[in-house]
Amino acid sequence: MRTLWSCIALTAVMLLLSFVSYSAGDRAYAADYSQGVSASGTTATIWFDSNVNTTWVDVHFKVNSGGQQNIRMSYDSTTTRYVHQINNVAAGSVITYFFTYNNGTPAYDTSSFTYTVPTGGTTEPENPSGGSSIYDIAASSIPAPTGNGALTFRLLNGTHGTYSNQQIYWGVLGINPENKRWSYLDASGQLQPISAALNDAPGHLTKNGVNYANIYNTISSSYINMPKITSGRMFLCVGSPCYIKTYDTGFAGPNINNPTDPNRDIYFDFIEFTVDDAGYHGNTTRVDGFGFPIQHRLVNRSGTYDRTVGELESETRAGLFQKYRNEVPGPFKALADVQAPYRIVAPIHGSFAAGGANANYFAGYSSYSTQEILLCNGALQEEPDVCSAVNRHVYENPANWNNVSAYYQAAPANFYAKFWHDHSIDRLAYGFAYDDYNGQASYLEVGDPKGLLIRVGW
Repeated sequence: MRTLWSCIALTAVMLLLSFVSYSAGDRAYAADYSQGVSASGTTATIWFDSNVNTTWVDVHFKVNSGGQQNIRMSYDSTTTRYVHQINNVAAGSVITYFFTYNNGTPAYDTSSFTYTVPTGGTTEPENPSGGSSIYDIAASSIPAPTGNGALTFRLLNGTHGTYSNQQIYWGVLGINPENKRWSYLDASGQLQPISAALNDAPGHLTKNGVNYANIYNTISSSYINMPKITSGRMFLCVGSPCYIKTYDTGFAGPNINNPTDPNRDIYFDFIEFTVDDAGYHGNTTRVDGFGFPIQHRLVNRSGTYDRTVGELESETRAGLFQKYRNEVPGPFKALADVQAPYRIVAPIHGSFAAGGANANYFAGYSSYSTQEILLCNGALQEEPDVCSAVNRHVYENPANWNNVSAYYQAAPANFYAKFWHDHSIDRLAYGFAYDDYNGQASYLEVGDPKGLLIRVGW
């Protein structure tokens, strides 16, 4: 999903674009399912999560150069997924697999996928310890929405005492589909139209002598109704609310490229989403940068969908900063320092921008400029497969464009994006604008949403 703090208007367009992804020919529609592999020790678990009327799933797989196995998968009611475990797999083993599943009466084959078993897993534990885990809340205890609500949501404080609930702020901005007005969500779950007058309304915020709209609430134990909303963005701000100017026709969000922006010295992050007649569609994103760890969990009304994406709960903010500096190659290291301690910025906001020291980082690898590659714009505006292939360094071999195990194996590549995949649940992350190509993004979608949990980590 293409997201830039300075380009809010693109959110609506790209939300629509990324929600209609499908496979070609007689292959299965990707919107029907999500899939993946998790590793724990020497056991790899292939999983298939259906969004349609599925009553059986077969997995066809082979490990390295072994023979193909064809197995009817078991349904795990705890994770609401079809699963199959492969035992005694060594680190570095390559699992190649695809699925056959039914949608009512018809049966479909999916595309083929690959997974390389890592040294040490990146899959979240089934029941992480600690009193603030997003997994501690039973799906059955999450209330269904009332009135005009499409789902309910609640924020969790995962800062382990660093910040109190009253120091963690949330504010939702988006388009009300009923009147097409830009609006904010109040604490009662109602969309209120924004305007220029809101900046000077009672209770407004002020910084450096400038007034800003106060659209924020803090963490409580209450669930809040979320109505249908288009191009929604939930700003999460720690220690201080964010400073956002509202207008009659939109708003000016944080712009980290502007050295005088009032949010440059604020710890903030966000999730983005649309809620419409087709359900909830949303994601965490690292397209612009990293403020702090976020987990994003969605459950549905029928009890068949319960998924969490985002950074691993076992990761800390300080730990991720240090791991980032240790793990990425030289050109990418400074991205953790240019706006420290507030955020790690994406390459385009650092030395990879035009005129920067690494402005020609991808030169010679393709005919596209480094900036087009990192932003997936210009000549790559409508080329998600090509842009993804270049970022992942598989451009020269189209056979590897859908081969996850081949990604980021050599330079030049977007090693900033690779880092977030390495440290996220099921290795899913939005590291660049078209990172949803081949199902790699931290994206949640279900047609009958019930509840949403967002955990702010530290």
